[in-house]
Amino acid sequence: MGRPAWHIKIIMLFWPMRNFLARMVGWPIMGRWMSLSFRGDRASYIPVRVDVNPPGSLVVPTQVVEQFIQKASYRFVLNQCLCRSLESCRHYPKEIGCLFLGEGAKEIAPSLGREVTAEEALVHHRKAVARGLIPMMGKLRWDSIWLGVKGADQLLTICHCCDCCCYFGIYRFLPETEAQSLQKLEGLEVRVSDACDGCGICVERCFIKAMTLKNGKAVVGEACRGCGRCSLVCPRRAVNIVSPSEESLRGYMQRLCPTQQSQISGRESQSGRQFRGFA
Repeated sequence: MGRPAWHIKIIMLFWPMRNFLARMVGWPIMGRWMSLSFRGDRASYIPVRVDVNPPGSLVVPTQVVEQFIQKASYRFVLNQCLCRSLESCRHYPKEIGCLFLGEGAKEIAPSLGREVTAEEALVHHRKAVARGLIPMMGKLRWDSIWLGVKGADQLLTICHCCDCCCYFGIYRFLPETEAQSLQKLEGLEVRVSDACDGCGICVERCFIKAMTLKNGKAVVGEACRGCGRCSLVCPRRAVNIVSPSEESLRGYMQRLCPTQQSQISGRESQSGRQFRGFA
């Protein structure tokens, strides 16, 4: 069941080389083989603070995460965050590990973590958000590879990412085709208001290096993945996150779990069905 711990330790020896390996994905022969580890990926960050909702919308993106947690057939929490452990993170706790949902999570080696109830998973998620970590949710082939999960289409990942250690920093080095697997939520906007004084904090903290300064004001680049950290760290509240519409969020849930009819409302979903397959 899953990879034994010693297998994973061997895989993690390549961690210091991750940015170089990401660049290799663009190479002619070996790159085509390496690109397979990103095939079929689809993931997005879920900003934890939304400043503006579309007219008539009662839904915020973080509700999407909690609904998936509540409806999952199985939930598994890693004992620690692999990224923050390997980087010896000094800013965020390594004990807040990734959360995996779906039947595929049953294949993860028990030595890496534990099964949790919906209530325990929600506590774990909310603790991560309270510490300033940003949830990222999606299907990632690399997770199924390093964890040794054969049912990759039945594994949903919820990472709680920091800007200093996170694996997803490699996406700024990947070729465009592979890098597009980590997308900003459709309809989500990041806006910089006139309150910006060009302090540059958001530029320093952007994990994907999408924020720049131009004429003394922060500018959001096309590489933005919509994590919303710039809004969290801005001392002047000059960076605002505009939430996607309910229709966009429903579409996002449906793409992650196309065999289910996801229901989102401003209140708790009335559906009692579970997301079993994540197929």
